[in-house]
Amino acid sequence: MKYLLTAIAVALLSLTSSVAAYRPSDIENVQVADAERYTTNPDGILSTEAVERLDAIARSLKERGIAEVAIVAVRAIDSGSVFDFGVELFESWGVGDKELDNGLGILLVEDEREIRFFTGYGIEGVLTDALSVRIQQEYMLPHFRLGDYSSGMVAGLEAVDTLLTNGDLPTAKGDDFGQNCKNKRVIERLNGCLISEKFDIPFD
Repeated sequence: MKYLLTAIAVALLSLTSSVAAYRPSDIENVQVADAERYTTNPDGILSTEAVERLDAIARSLKERGIAEVAIVAVRAIDSGSVFDFGVELFESWGVGDKELDNGLGILLVEDEREIRFFTGYGIEGVLTDALSVRIQQEYMLPHFRLGDYSSGMVAGLEAVDTLLTNGDLPTAKGDDFGQNCKNKRVIERLNGCLISEKFDIPFD
């Protein structure tokens, strides 16, 4: 009986793990059901309060015509490339205004320990590579390293809001953020939204 229970437990664990590993098509775009929602949080990684705050910031950015934001936080994906996963996901959703190309996708994958920004041409002139990595490093990663994804995501989007609204952020702690950039790529425009990789920053 002991061995049977162990086998069942292992089987259930394997089943749970496989269910939690998402494909892009598995993730629901919450805006389809509710236009006031912008944060997809199927695994409950983010607190209710954090989701409400993120939705409020994203809603304000959209209402002011600055950017259209989609935020996704999941535990695991079925692809080894968070970049490719995010590109497929946000392209399929058509994030951003087709004329302004002002989409911003933010993807957090806990098991991969990665946070990525995917930006449209319309905002990447302000949300530059250097400022993207600065926001991730200074505002998000300190919280993530403590396991506080909610505070990190909120702090990051608040910084993005400040930048896109005012055109600047407070003085950086260091000057050379470009050294942390990896694998910058730009792909073709699809569904009216050009997505470009920004940075791959492990939490550790």
